[in-house]
Amino acid sequence: MFDRIRAHIEDRFASGTIEESPFPHMILEDFFPQDIYDRLIDYNQFRNNAGREWQTKRASGDVSSRTPYHARKQVNFHADQRFDAPPEQQEFWNEVKRCFLGDNWFPDLVRAKFPTFFSLRFGDLTQDDDFSSLFRRELFLQRHEPGYYIGPHTDIPSRVFTCIFSLARVPGFEEFGTELLAPKNRMDRCWGSDHYGPENFEVKKVAPYKPNNFLLFFKTRHSFHSVRDIGDDVPDQRYGMQFQFYEPDNGLFNDLSTPDLMHVRRPHKQAFATRAVKKLMSFAE
Repeated sequence: MFDRIRAHIEDRFASGTIEESPFPHMILEDFFPQDIYDRLIDYNQFRNNAGREWQTKRASGDVSSRTPYHARKQVNFHADQRFDAPPEQQEFWNEVKRCFLGDNWFPDLVRAKFPTFFSLRFGDLTQDDDFSSLFRRELFLQRHEPGYYIGPHTDIPSRVFTCIFSLARVPGFEEFGTELLAPKNRMDRCWGSDHYGPENFEVKKVAPYKPNNFLLFFKTRHSFHSVRDIGDDVPDQRYGMQFQFYEPDNGLFNDLSTPDLMHVRRPHKQAFATRAVKKLMSFAE
């Protein structure tokens, strides 16, 4: 099964095309062999496991745009999270985990598909044999409870690329996929971490939430994406899987310059705070 999954995915990658607008991405259909996909659906772990909150409800309230992270539940393969399942299903999920996390096969596959992106960001380091080993990666199953949404954002600065596997049981709910956005103000960019309201963005494309669909996209300052509100009628609560590839927490390189691009600074909030202080000082006078 292990080798067959990899061979099938390699064929799908070979047939795919990286699109550059509104930011670099690739969408592939029939990503897994059909019989493997059937088991991904039949062995849905959330039937016996609640999953862990991405963030607590209290922590979610402190996030910009009030994204309800607590409504996203995960089974975290990268953290060896335990889950309840019959032995046959345990063995299956362990093979899926080994396929994507067991070595550098998957990030190397992505890098070979779009070497220009990696070269521009990381230079000649990409030619080193241990390149992919310098990064951290996550793989997890997810479900979204009714009312979940995530506003426009570009991901955290350390993210390199993201893969979203749509594990939809039936067609008909394509609009609940990942929305690829462009800011209405063409000069707007974001280093990452913050989320925004949808009113200042235009949906350019939706990577559909449909059976066996796959989305790969790269982290840039303009990789704005979002997910619309999840309703009660979405089967299995938008069941899916994600693979995320990151630099280390403090960045990969020894930065010899002053700016720390891994530190979030919010100029618009600082300006508001400055005005508030000046107003208070005027009252004191």
